[in-house]
Amino acid sequence: MQLLGFAKAVLPPKVRRLLRPAVSRILGQPQRSGKEDADLYVATDEVSGQLQVELLKREGCRPNSKVLEVGCGNLHAGIPLIRYLEKDNYVGIDPNEWLRQAAMEKDDIRQLVKSKGARFLTAIDFDASKFDIKFDFVLSHSILSHCAHWQLELFLKNVAKVLAPRARILASIRLAEGNAYGSTGTPDRDDSRDETWQYPGVSWFKLSTVKAIAAKHGLTVTYIPEYTEFYTKTRPKEFHDWLVFC
Repeated sequence: MQLLGFAKAVLPPKVRRLLRPAVSRILGQPQRSGKEDADLYVATDEVSGQLQVELLKREGCRPNSKVLEVGCGNLHAGIPLIRYLEKDNYVGIDPNEWLRQAAMEKDDIRQLVKSKGARFLTAIDFDASKFDIKFDFVLSHSILSHCAHWQLELFLKNVAKVLAPRARILASIRLAEGNAYGSTGTPDRDDSRDETWQYPGVSWFKLSTVKAIAAKHGLTVTYIPEYTEFYTKTRPKEFHDWLVFC
């Protein structure tokens, strides 16, 4: 078990995933499926995805809306969104292709994705402009809450390029000010100014910082604590702050 702990500490996640079946056989442990590994990696579940879709609907998302999900992961929100939206209206972007492949281990999910014309992009820059689509809604859960300080502007810059008129970005984040639902914020109530992606750690932004960066790209920001309240009634440990960019 000490060897396992050492391997977990020093090996990249991709290498650990490749070695896990062999280690499980040696130790006589049952092997997890790819979906189980993906669920553990993203630390959410289907219930969390359904809540995200409900928040999108509250913002006005309809079946004929075109939706971009930034950080689609293993499709916890993607699958109910693809079901809800009309054909060809869903695009997901994520740097980890293995996560969505794990979600599509099941035949019915592969058929759903194919029949609804869902499209995906593996990228780290949040840029979906290659699809030449103007999106009515962008959903991004648990991305800005882990991004480097400079990645917030990259996110807003590249997402703004693909927005339709009157489009809305619904995004979760961790505000440095904290909230009344479990988020402590930062001790000094200031930006964490992380230089690299923080996962499984957390990055923090002041609301004023977010608003200033958004304004540079023609976006306004509305902070909606009611969405955190709604979310934590079912998922009390997911006390992200929720912002809407227009």
